[in-house]
Amino acid sequence: MSTTRSTASGRRAATAEPSPRGELGFGIIGTTVGFAIFLILLLFATQVMVRLYAVSALTAAASGAAQQVADSPDPARAVPSAEAAARRQLGSFGAAGSTFFLWKEVDGQRVVLEVGGRSPGFLPLPSSWRLVQRTVAVRTERFR
Repeated sequence: MSTTRSTASGRRAATAEPSPRGELGFGIIGTTVGFAIFLILLLFATQVMVRLYAVSALTAAASGAAQQVADSPDPARAVPSAEAAARRQLGSFGAAGSTFFLWKEVDGQRVVLEVGGRSPGFLPLPSSWRLVQRTVAVRTERFR
């Protein structure tokens, strides 16, 4: 008989009673806060990935432009076409207002190009974090 009573009392304890009025809605608040934190972390990860891609694309375009100028027989005349090709390669990121090309040195010895631009943003981060600047130096080599 004691076994039957303990099983019956265990069943009664396992059944859920309605919660008091003061606890209603706490599950939705916790879920909403957790979901908001998850979305912020997801947006931050996306921002990091886009910035890494922007850095890589800008570096590749700058290297290609500097190499094109260095390989040209007349480096000073090749600058506009190399810059236009780099802007085309960058697409909307290479638009004249968002990206700058500063040719520091173009002569028979070397070509130095500084490029910079702002990566696209998804979060309100400081503008210095979105700024990408790279300097590329290429030696010009000629047969003598």
